[in-house]
Amino acid sequence: MQPISSPTLLLNQSVCKANLHRMVEKARAHNLVLKPHMKTHQSKTVGEWIKEEGVNAVTVSSIEMAQYFVEAGWKDITIAFPANPNKSHALNELAAQVDITILINSKTVANSLSESLSHPVKAYIEIDTGADRTGIPSENTEQINDLISAIQSTKQLEWTGFYSHPGHSYQARSKAEISKVHQSVLKQAQALRERFSFLSNTFEICIGDTPCCSIAESFTGIDAISPGNFIFYDLMQTQIGSCEVADIAVVMACPIVDRYPKRNEVAIHGGAIHFSKEKLREGNITHYGQLVTPSDDHWQLPHNPAYLVSLSQEHGIVRFDPKDMKHYKIGDTVYIAPVHSCLTANLMEHYKLAQGKIIQQMRKTR
Repeated sequence: MQPISSPTLLLNQSVCKANLHRMVEKARAHNLVLKPHMKTHQSKTVGEWIKEEGVNAVTVSSIEMAQYFVEAGWKDITIAFPANPNKSHALNELAAQVDITILINSKTVANSLSESLSHPVKAYIEIDTGADRTGIPSENTEQINDLISAIQSTKQLEWTGFYSHPGHSYQARSKAEISKVHQSVLKQAQALRERFSFLSNTFEICIGDTPCCSIAESFTGIDAISPGNFIFYDLMQTQIGSCEVADIAVVMACPIVDRYPKRNEVAIHGGAIHFSKEKLREGNITHYGQLVTPSDDHWQLPHNPAYLVSLSQEHGIVRFDPKDMKHYKIGDTVYIAPVHSCLTANLMEHYKLAQGKIIQQMRKTR
């Protein structure tokens, strides 16, 4: 590959499409509706690759992202973030155009939206299955029942089921640990289905984490999945056990701007504003990314590992094995797999394909 002059997020199209195809096939094999989360890539072009696989429903993390993908032709969108009544006007505009599903976690929100919505909107109740982020714990069935009643008493909201992002699977560090989380989620989903079957036999249960969706072979009680990170994967997912390094579809290409042979380090143009400060622990090394090398149509780890060990705003420090230091000089390009591809992609404005084509992302509003 040609040297580059500034940090550039490279996207391997064939690896990305292979990741997508595997998840589509898994969903079909288990009779699941796949609603991939678009927050990882935030790109209409990648969205077109998803459409080519026959997917017709997607998940986003904001109203603004929903608007972006409505413009790209998507007609069935879940906004997987607690609904904000202060954005009811924008929500109304979306609901007038396409099928929108939102997350409602409280009667306060349900009642507020019922007074401001003029178009039908579907509503999941978000369930906390162990991540301790947002949602109602699955065992709080009385609270859940009261919320269902509140939603069903409104004119424009339609209760459609339960949604959960089992984010605690990201704390796993093996397939066995992921499976343990997944089995707990399935148990909770089945309990919810049994508890609320008297209301409807057709409500939907959707889960959305990449680790469980990547390695699980049983989805009893689950109707839909909405993973996002799987489209790119990253070093965190390899450490968790969700994928192999060869499945990582994005890497950051950064120029070397200085060398420090006594430290076995180089400085690169590539800092926290490009990678984020998400980090991993490998043995006694804490790092923000790992050097990879091109191999056929994917990436692989070099024989002697090299890590991005320090970040400031624009600078990064890469530490090499002493035997490899001589191979890297100022002006060379290094390729670094990110710890968390969702955050890295969010910090960049576009991707570059191998053929040089640039793929734009949605414009960010801060």
